[in-house]
Amino acid sequence: MNRIIFVAFIVACCMVNAMVHDKNISGVWHGTLKITPQVKFKIVFNFKTGEDGNPSVTLDSPDQGAYGIAGEVNFISADSVNVTVRRIGLTFAGRKQDGKLIGKCTQGAMSTDLELFPGIVELKRPQTPKPPYPYTIKELHFNNLSDSVTLAGTLTLPEGFNETTPVIVMITGSGLQNRDEEIYGHKPFAVIADYLARNGVATLRYDDRGYGESTGDGKNATTEDFARDAKTAMEYLRKEMKFKNVGILGHSEGAAVAFILGAENNSGLFSNPNFIIAIGAQTVRGDSVLIDQSATMLKQGNMPADIVSDYVEALRKMYELKIREGNNMTVDSIEAICANWKNTPVHTSLKANLKKIAADNNPWLNFYIGFSPAESIADTDCPVFALYGEKDIQVRPELNMPQMQRLAPKATVKLYPGLNHLFQHAQTGAVQEYGTIEETISPEVLQNIVDFISFKPH
Repeated sequence: MNRIIFVAFIVACCMVNAMVHDKNISGVWHGTLKITPQVKFKIVFNFKTGEDGNPSVTLDSPDQGAYGIAGEVNFISADSVNVTVRRIGLTFAGRKQDGKLIGKCTQGAMSTDLELFPGIVELKRPQTPKPPYPYTIKELHFNNLSDSVTLAGTLTLPEGFNETTPVIVMITGSGLQNRDEEIYGHKPFAVIADYLARNGVATLRYDDRGYGESTGDGKNATTEDFARDAKTAMEYLRKEMKFKNVGILGHSEGAAVAFILGAENNSGLFSNPNFIIAIGAQTVRGDSVLIDQSATMLKQGNMPADIVSDYVEALRKMYELKIREGNNMTVDSIEAICANWKNTPVHTSLKANLKKIAADNNPWLNFYIGFSPAESIADTDCPVFALYGEKDIQVRPELNMPQMQRLAPKATVKLYPGLNHLFQHAQTGAVQEYGTIEETISPEVLQNIVDFISFKPH
């Protein structure tokens, strides 16, 4: 679950080689922007002077995976700079002292001191696999003929594999992603595939339709469309590769896809998974997940309880209306829903966000808000390992884990203290924190997945 249906202020900046010139401060300058004591971002300004002599600036926030946001240079000299990035409402003014740029960064109501140092920022991702590998990697393509989609993927095969070797189809969370489920510089699926291959388990991971090397229209695809892609992947492994023990590992929305296929009791020999690993699986309807996400994020941002309550109630009514009326819902409905709201800047901003969601007629959202995986979970009879992170704010265990235990009483369900939605060890679980953490995924989770595959009934 990587789609966040909530408009938040996000800081971004850019990362290239340092080139400090004598004439002005052109080059790359990086620092750490402290939003709260718990939330910090690496921030990098890239100042350039063009051939015409005009200066320019771009920003990225490596921790947030945001790059190339253009800004405006209001003033730049050998020792001072003043820039504005209108897209995110950010300004920075600083002066060079002792080889550093020391100044003030402002965004909205936030204003904080910022020290910048010359040079690039290199993200530390120690778990990302590096060659040589003690296993075989094959790049391949397979076709979802029913949807005219060609999927490009990577098959990872352990030493000594044969047709009885367990093999896993890996399905990403929501939002189009590549086969590594790459986010904030992390490559969770590459890390999982590497660990599994070293422990005798094969994997097939692939770019989402319409992303990377895969064809098709991913932007207008729904959860059911992605389920047909995953079904194609399983059939490819069974028919073409002759594997007999094929499971699914799904993260977030990918877990919902796994259960859709797990419940297809009449879909035939090649379509049902032999086992399911559900990481951060929703069990409630989609609108409940999105509402809970927004409420949690507002609370983490220290939003007053009455404002959180107003927004959550309005969001609930808006989604109910959207489910009933679909594309016939008008943005004007938001005014009626928010008729009793106070006239404050925060309420105005949140109302604008509601209108933006109401106007979004993307098929994925319209399907997802009314979609519940509960029936599919209950109808799945293969072995299931469901994992939840205690600090997950995108698919909170408090909302979803009890229902998983009720719907799938035979499943192995485990809660991991201190882990977030990506199953990293985290302080707050906030989305903004994902990129600041060096760990890609908890080693305990990796070993538990191997243990489940090794000891599950076949």
